[in-house]
Amino acid sequence: MSAATPVSPFSSSILSSPRAKGKQVRSADYEDWENLKELFARAAERYDADDIQEALPLLRAVIRECHRFLIDHPDPSVVYASPTSYRSSRSPETVTPTEERLSRDWGMDTESAPPNSLHHRRPSSSRTVELPTAFHAIFGIALFLMGNLVAQDPSIVLPGEPDAPSTYWLAALDVFETGENLPSRTSGVNSDSAEDWRMAIVWGRTLVCLADEKVTYNIKMAKAQAETSTSPSGEYCYYPSGSSFSMSEPQWPPTSPFHAIAQFRPPVTRRMSLYSASAHDLMVLAMDQFSRGIFHMPHPHYSHSHNPSFIHTFGSSSPAHGYVSSRCSPPSHYASPYSSVSDPSVSFSRPKELFTIASEVLGVAERLTSGSQRHYWASWADSVFNQMKNEADMDAWRGPILSARGRCWLVMGSAPVEEMESALEAGNTDVLHSAEAEEAREGLAMAISFFERAKGQRALNLAAAARNESDPDAAAGAVDDVSPLLVEALLVLANLTIDENKREELYTRAQTEAGSDLGLDLDSDRGSSAKDASEDEPMDVS
Repeated sequence: MSAATPVSPFSSSILSSPRAKGKQVRSADYEDWENLKELFARAAERYDADDIQEALPLLRAVIRECHRFLIDHPDPSVVYASPTSYRSSRSPETVTPTEERLSRDWGMDTESAPPNSLHHRRPSSSRTVELPTAFHAIFGIALFLMGNLVAQDPSIVLPGEPDAPSTYWLAALDVFETGENLPSRTSGVNSDSAEDWRMAIVWGRTLVCLADEKVTYNIKMAKAQAETSTSPSGEYCYYPSGSSFSMSEPQWPPTSPFHAIAQFRPPVTRRMSLYSASAHDLMVLAMDQFSRGIFHMPHPHYSHSHNPSFIHTFGSSSPAHGYVSSRCSPPSHYASPYSSVSDPSVSFSRPKELFTIASEVLGVAERLTSGSQRHYWASWADSVFNQMKNEADMDAWRGPILSARGRCWLVMGSAPVEEMESALEAGNTDVLHSAEAEEAREGLAMAISFFERAKGQRALNLAAAARNESDPDAAAGAVDDVSPLLVEALLVLANLTIDENKREELYTRAQTEAGSDLGLDLDSDRGSSAKDASEDEPMDVS
């Protein structure tokens, strides 16, 4: 999705709503809600297929339609959710006249009204049971996906549309916050309703995107400052709390969906707090949502009675549809959680969701400047990858999981090295006998083990492709080429190894693994620090 994408001349901006043009539009109803779900499913399907030319106009149409819903109904759940049983009085039910007493004392005809009709209204049998937050999940996820596309290619925006991805992500967070504070969620009535785990997962992923943007922005600003400073070459001061977006809310025109979002969101916005928050702070907020979403996410090993969320699948009344599944390969970096029902082979994949979450967290962890924070988030991602072995088809997922866990342990093993750098450069080898050095060596040894096993799995895939005369690139694509990362792990571990013979053995292995393609001068690298093996930007093996 990184390549520039031509925009269709027939594409309409998210601001081009019928009301914005002065046209009379009827109020959104249940049929419109069903159409919105179908439209969103098609948009998500094209997004997952990397079909930007199709996905963009569909996502814009979803945002415009959600805007119309929000204008017509401040709480859009009134269109599709079953009425909740509100008690008009808090007095004991024993003093409330029963139907028999009403008929006896007042001559009221209670036969025409079915018993408890006021307290147990049910939706039509033809309607799909929906969560109250279903609309806000669709709206927020559409904004999240739109922000992802803008982040990859800002040229796709049309006149009048925001060109900063953070604008869409912040709007998505506002939408999620509004959905979380609906009266049906805060009144205490229907407190046993299922959690919207989809919204929680994408809520967390949106925060991770903002954290990633903060890291990128702050590194860029710090390097720009270094270029204009008199400090030694390559040195710069990193400020972790800078933001690419402003603290104040932009003044949106009344016809903009962002104006409606700001109008209906809770009074206290998180924009100011997110502006001053560090990437680590945003990750902590994301973990709260991930924990909630993963806990309530349907589990294939449990019965449907323990998976109530299955009945809340957008675009389908069947529990078998509504999620993109790919058992043979890991998902794209911004995989969408919804899919169209036009493909009956597509189904929910819990392993894919876990892999996506952990991969995105690891991508941020690799770029944090604090060693302790890198260690913390890499360890969290590794715990999720490790959990997958109990839930995934390991024949399909073994290679991606081994590669990902190797990256986690490389980050964890390298994290303590920075603090030992100055001592090692000064010739003080006593730090190699410390507990931190021993922990680093253990972590790097784990990384090397995972990378070597991932290489073995990749070789098996290529051999199987050769036997079956299938595409070798497709077969190997399920497992990343981890050779550069394996070389890095070997070099860092060699620099921390006390025994000279073992250290020379590690250097030799690194030279053999690197070969001539990578062009590494290992003789000069032997005295280098671990930091030299890893720049600010992580090695991209995706």
